[in-house]
Amino acid sequence: MSNIIPFEYQGQPVRFSTDGWLNATEIAARFDKEPYGWLVSVETVAYMVALAQGLGLSLNNRILQEIKEINGLDVSRSATKARILRLCKSTGLVKTKPGPADIGGGTWLHPKLAVVFARWLDIEFAVWCDLHIDALLRGELSDYQQFENARKALSDQNERGSFAGRELAKHRWTKPPLEAQLEYWRDQIQLKLGLEVA
Repeated sequence: MSNIIPFEYQGQPVRFSTDGWLNATEIAARFDKEPYGWLVSVETVAYMVALAQGLGLSLNNRILQEIKEINGLDVSRSATKARILRLCKSTGLVKTKPGPADIGGGTWLHPKLAVVFARWLDIEFAVWCDLHIDALLRGELSDYQQFENARKALSDQNERGSFAGRELAKHRWTKPPLEAQLEYWRDQIQLKLGLEVA
């Protein structure tokens, strides 16, 4: 995933990548659910295949044939669930990343799946999610992004201030010997040439 942006929903972070992908593992846990429960649904895989086609993603004929076959299978069997999960991942609309969810690990969903997934979790969260993904994709700055911009500006200014402070300290220590050197050579010129040097 590219850079991760946390928004806040009901006082807790909801992580999106900068290109709108949703960390499904992290948010599902808030609703006592797991993405797996949503991903092994026949309706979910059918939606993903239709969405992938609508987005122009290439799906091979084997995937399209398997979708037709799944409708007649017993979805309570673990082999069927594994097949559905594999098909979901083959659409390119689901990514998994190892590691804890709070540092970017887990299951990530394409921005176009976030609201459908959010509806499965909670309708109010779905509306919130829809609004934030839209703002993210249109490039509107979130509060967090505004905060990050302000933090970077302050950090840059502090760095410039530190540099200026180091230069000022160096100036304080190097100025007296330079002044002494200037006085010495001024005295030398006046002694040898009898000139008044300013």
